[in-house]
Parts: sequence; C-alpha cells; structure tokens
Amino acid sequence: MTGLEKIIEDIRKESEESVGAVMKEAEEKTAGIRAEAKAEAGKAALSIRKEASVRTEDMKKRTESAAELSRRKAILTAKQELISEAIEKALSEAEAMPDEQYFATVISMAARAAHPEETGEICFCGKDLKRLPAGFSERLNAALPEESSLSVSKEAVRISSGFLLKYGGVEENCSFDAVFAAKREELQDKVRGILFS
Repeated sequence: MTGLEKIIEDIRKESEESVGAVMKEAEEKTAGIRAEAKAEAGKAALSIRKEASVRTEDMKKRTESAAELSRRKAILTAKQELISEAIEKALSEAEAMPDEQYFATVISMAARAAHPEETGEICFCGKDLKRLPAGFSERLNAALPEESSLSVSKEAVRISSGFLLKYGGVEENCSFDAVFAAKREELQDKVRGILFS
C-alpha cells in the first residue's frame, strides 16, 4: 500500500469511527428522548384519566341531583293537585248539602259574620232564595249576637252558594267560594296533614 493509500485508509477509518461515535450518541439521545416522551405521555394519560374520572363523577352527581329535584317537583305537584282536588270536592259537597243542613250552616256562618248591634241584610243567589225553608228569618235572627238583626233580601245576587251581608253600602262576601278562597292556605295545611301524615 502506498503512502497515499495508507493516508486515505486512515482517514476512512477515522471517519467511520467518528460517524459510528456520532451515530451511537444520536441513538442514545434518541432513546433518552423516547424514554422521556414515554414518561411524559404516561403522566399526561394519568392526568387525563384522573380529570375524566373527576368530570364523570361530577356529571353523575349533577345528574342524580337534577333527577332528585325533578322527582321532588313531581311529588310536590301531585300533592298540590290532590290537595286542590280535595278542597274542590269539599266545596262541591258544601254546595250540595241537603237544604236543612245547608241553611243551618248558613245560619252558623251568618252568626259569626254579623255585626254586633247593627241591622243589615242577607242576600242569596236565586237558587237559594227559592229554597229558603219556612221560618228561616226567625231562626237566623235568633242565632245572631244581641241587638243584631238581618233581613232577607228579595233580590238575588250573583254568587253560587253561601250569602252576602250588606250593611249600608258595604257588602261582605260570605259565599262558599269566598270563604274557601280566604281559608285556602289553612285548608291546604289541614288537607296536607290528613293526606300525607
């Protein structure tokens, strides 16, 4: 081998060794980068799984809470409907009482509503005026507070049941509708106690 060939051979060997060292270093760096990336990917995946788990649990709780709220609203609505139906039924039954019981109730209500030491007028709907029992006015006035009196008006008023009291120009609505409306909350509490205790 000539001197030039030997120099070329040495350069080639040196070059191969240098390339080999660079390649080895590159492979080691690549392996390190891969390991680092794999570790980072593992951490990211774990973080994503934890976050997804938290979100899923939160969503589950919110869904359960919304379902419970919806269930309670449905129960409350059903209870309110039952209470309203019970009150409406009681009103219908009060309006449909037999005449004797109906007018005994009217006398009792009028005795509580009448103004002491005043003379007034009791007014009925046309249906009730036609079915007033004999001696009603006397029985009514006997039940009133002392020195109070009510005369029965011959003119029908626009109510479905019960009566109106008139003192001078002032009317007091004692119709069953008005009494039930005024006592609605109290009646609801009583009905609720009966139905749901």
